[in-house]
Amino acid sequence: MKISDFLKIVMAVGFITFSLPVFADTVSDSDQPLSEVACRYEMKVTSFSTPKPKALFTTAWFFWRKPNMIQTQDADGDHGEIWERTANGSIQYRKLYHIDKTAVEYMPTDMPANNMKFDWFKLSGMLSKEELNTLKLIKIKSVLGRNAELRKGNINGQALEVLWLPNENLPASIIRKDKKSRMELRLIDITPLSVSAKKPVALEEISDYRHIDAADFGDMENDPFVKKLMSAEGHHHH
Repeated sequence: MKISDFLKIVMAVGFITFSLPVFADTVSDSDQPLSEVACRYEMKVTSFSTPKPKALFTTAWFFWRKPNMIQTQDADGDHGEIWERTANGSIQYRKLYHIDKTAVEYMPTDMPANNMKFDWFKLSGMLSKEELNTLKLIKIKSVLGRNAELRKGNINGQALEVLWLPNENLPASIIRKDKKSRMELRLIDITPLSVSAKKPVALEEISDYRHIDAADFGDMENDPFVKKLMSAEGHHHH
């Protein structure tokens, strides 16, 4: 399963300070600078549609964050995504196909037609401020040596349990459950980006990729890469 499919599911989807007033029930609206990090996450999806719960898949992927760039990549290094925030606040989005050395570009002006609307806070932390503020703060825990807030609630008919790292603005875990399935996202490793052994693909390397405007796909049905991609994604492209 491609990293873009992972994120659709996810997004659609030290010492502990016990002084609770320090940890507000609501997430701050201040645009504090976010730390540059490199993370490795594991995700497990279980189906309840059969008499016995059935694990659909377990997979791992990488997440890198800079002040104006988010990049992801599946564990195999085949697929990735990159979001860049421009000076005027618009967001440029690319799907990266590393094996084919190809980047599919989604221009900000084309995103409404592709049902795309990006929330930079959510891209940077996988949950929106509204989602976090909907969840009730239960208690403070320690995860990977970091302060974490256990938050629980229900959103869009799903039970949601989050271990939120307030200093990093990232989830240590997200569990979404309903009657049909359970999705668990778990942080395996987090390090400062500057010392991470696993780095995101450099923009200089991406500049050498073949770049295709997603708006041109309709005119490229005979292109070998487009044909392969459309076949893999069910004969349509989003």
